Amino acid sequence: MDEKNELLNKPVWLHSSSPVKEERSATSMLSGLSKKEILKARSRQLSQRQAKLLDDDAIEVAEFLLGNESYAFELEHLREVTILNEVTYIPCSPDFVVGVITLRGQIIPIIDILAFLKITNADERIQVYNKAIILQLDKLVVGILADEMVGAKKIQLSSLQFTLHGLDGLACQYLKGVTKERLVILDGRKILEDDRLTAKNDVMQELGNHDGKT
Repeated sequence: MDEKNELLNKPVWLHSSSPVKEERSATSMLSGLSKKEILKARSRQLSQRQAKLLDDDAIEVAEFLLGNESYAFELEHLREVTILNEVTYIPCSPDFVVGVITLRGQIIPIIDILAFLKITNADERIQVYNKAIILQLDKLVVGILADEMVGAKKIQLSSLQFTLHGLDGLACQYLKGVTKERLVILDGRKILEDDRLTAKNDVMQELGNHDGKT
């Protein structure tokens, strides 16, 4: 590859760590190019900078459905998604705990996130859940009920809104943001750090130690 082609295919800002030297280097190296080539090179550099800024601003989330609404968690704390075959109800458990499942020998509490966030009354829950999103923070592992998984996608943080009509009170404390398509992104870390789910909570400890028998 000749010097001219190498310049056109390599971001100019990589040639120097100093902004002043960077500008001088760019000017010097572009001086031998035609006006059209210079404009093309600068356009490529701008596109690469914008792409980097967008990538730095993006988060990856897993989208899922609950009824007619779309929710998502960041992939950071998502361990896996599993099909719910059998959930064992545990008497006297909190209203947001549907029961427990056994996954590869591990007892995992299953959480109704809508009841947990008090978005709907526990008695009004739609009992059609067939999947569990397994979230993990250190040793704490919980499953979040879901109707269907939509898939993974990137979301720009700068595009998020931080309020949603009908979503207030406790739910807003665990809100990462809402997209213009009304995808509600929940803060998985805040949920997992909630006192109602931590290992310090006696009820959750008891659920985690349950043998899965009624």
